[in-house]
Amino acid sequence: MWPFRKKALAGTSEVVAAMSTGWNPLPQLGGGSRQRIVEAFQTAKTANYSWLYARSPAVRSVIDTIVRNVGQLDLRLFEEIDDAERQPKYDHPAALSMRYPSETVPADQFIRTMFRDYLTSADAIAIMLGTGSNRIVFKWVPISRVQFLGSNMFDAETYRIHDQLSGTFTDFPAEQILHWRGEHPDDPRIGLSHLETLRNIIAEDVAMQQANVELANAGMSAPAWVYRPADAPEWSNEDRKGFEEDLTNRIRRRNRTPVVLEEGMELRPFGVSPKDAEALDLRKWIKGQVADEYGVPRGMVGLADNLEDARAAFYSDTLPPYCEEFTKMLNLRVLVRVYNWTDGCFEFNLDEKHMGDDRMKALVSATGRPVLLTNEGRARLNLPPVKGGDELVTPSNVIVGDKPKPSVDVMPIQDPNGPAQDGSHREEPKTLVKAAEDTAPLLQLHPGRKGDLDRQHRNIDLSAATIERHFNRLERSLRAKARKSVKATGEDWQRWDREFADDVHGTVQQIVEKEGEIYAFKLGGGSFAMERVKNYLRAMSEGAAEGINAKIREEIETLGLDDALGRRAQHVESAGAGLGAGATRWAREEAARQAPGAEDRVKTWVPNTKRHAQFGGQTVPLGADWPAGFAPGSAPGCRCTLSIT
Repeated sequence: MWPFRKKALAGTSEVVAAMSTGWNPLPQLGGGSRQRIVEAFQTAKTANYSWLYARSPAVRSVIDTIVRNVGQLDLRLFEEIDDAERQPKYDHPAALSMRYPSETVPADQFIRTMFRDYLTSADAIAIMLGTGSNRIVFKWVPISRVQFLGSNMFDAETYRIHDQLSGTFTDFPAEQILHWRGEHPDDPRIGLSHLETLRNIIAEDVAMQQANVELANAGMSAPAWVYRPADAPEWSNEDRKGFEEDLTNRIRRRNRTPVVLEEGMELRPFGVSPKDAEALDLRKWIKGQVADEYGVPRGMVGLADNLEDARAAFYSDTLPPYCEEFTKMLNLRVLVRVYNWTDGCFEFNLDEKHMGDDRMKALVSATGRPVLLTNEGRARLNLPPVKGGDELVTPSNVIVGDKPKPSVDVMPIQDPNGPAQDGSHREEPKTLVKAAEDTAPLLQLHPGRKGDLDRQHRNIDLSAATIERHFNRLERSLRAKARKSVKATGEDWQRWDREFADDVHGTVQQIVEKEGEIYAFKLGGGSFAMERVKNYLRAMSEGAAEGINAKIREEIETLGLDDALGRRAQHVESAGAGLGAGATRWAREEAARQAPGAEDRVKTWVPNTKRHAQFGGQTVPLGADWPAGFAPGSAPGCRCTLSIT
């Protein structure tokens, strides 16, 4: 049936009778309306893909469901060290290029645009422009403006970009084009769009939309005709015209003036209304066909009630294939062709979407313990790391290693005033009682100095967590090399120094900026000038990273890998305390030097425990040495701090 051709329409017996006599299934709204419906249908049969995307609500709803969700994912770059380890490369030029694709378009918008073109046309094009910093600038180009040139039957050699405003064009070599293409059965240079397969169905959708528009323009009134009995008195032309004019005016004002017919007359419908043709069911059927073609569960586009099942299927079966196609294209056309780097790979963080389903529960059930570190979970909530958060908590009924740690999911919360439930209190020697008294915290402190001490403790925990993350990465790399009987080279240690220095610099910068702002305000110095200390912080971070790694390397050479890595706990504690306390102490002194009246400032020792209680309250000028011979927090095991006035 025109214009639906292949899709049968359900209807009442009157509809079937009308069809048998040649009636059109769309409302007869006049010659002009019929012509516009025909034109909409014929236009959709030959229109380009962007026109179909813009005109068909079913197509846009399905495609935008994929595009929106992909735009929310984090695209990351990794370096493949070996089969078991990958290192993130946040500062690689390729990673920066995808993070900042251009000066005006953010990364998520660029990715959404590329996915939208690929899903509509099976081809997505962007021009790659070089910069002086080895980065790439990406400029998206509508596929409708691109012409593929060249004699190569497998790949386009030249891409001609047409400027519709000026009527000119510019040719770009294939090396300068980022082309994400699908598969085509006849032309390997381009892809075959899903919309080509759906074109007839989309044309039906467009025609039905136009029919509804024409019905709305007609005042939402289905066409009708007046039935007059055969035995009614004859009319003159003037009487008939007068009746038509009166009836037309009454129908237009039907909300105010009732429609009154002469005796025996009936107002009968003319043609088939959208309701009789089940237009709503047809629109749903069309959306379902589009969703099936793109592999989108129908519940994701409002066609089913099982939303949770649809979300789980969408995140596990629909998104991963599209994301993998895009990242493999970036690996080939950006990492290999531009940067000549074969050890890198882009990857979307699909776990961001999987967190809402049962995937994490299944992984925990399969492994027998949590699959995320505490600090990894806190990072997802934008919370700072905590000390000890880079080790997996092992339930007491799972044996991993020599001393498995209990899990809060297995045993109840411990009594803070009672012994540890893991039995570790039984191993504590009696001689530790006196040491515990010496390290008991001092309770009588000025509120301001208590705040200074508490902030330093938090900074120490933050630094220890950073060092512990480095030890975890370092241990994985060293043990992976040990399994292959490969010794770490000087280049490996230089790379680990750089990566560790970046982590230390981020932590130190965070501590100094926060403490500096607090003390700058406290001492009346206004804002803390971070730009004056950035070079010093970078040098300090590099020195600390190289020193810690050098100590570890020395112990590996003298003690062996297992014994050296077994000393990680004391390294994390001592290095974390030294780094956190040192950064805190230096930030406060620098803020005092930047504030007015620095020559009159004094610093006061704030003790942490009874161990250094005799130094508490000692006050010396800002630039003077301490009578104790060492600064607060600089001695092993010391967590004292200073306060400046």
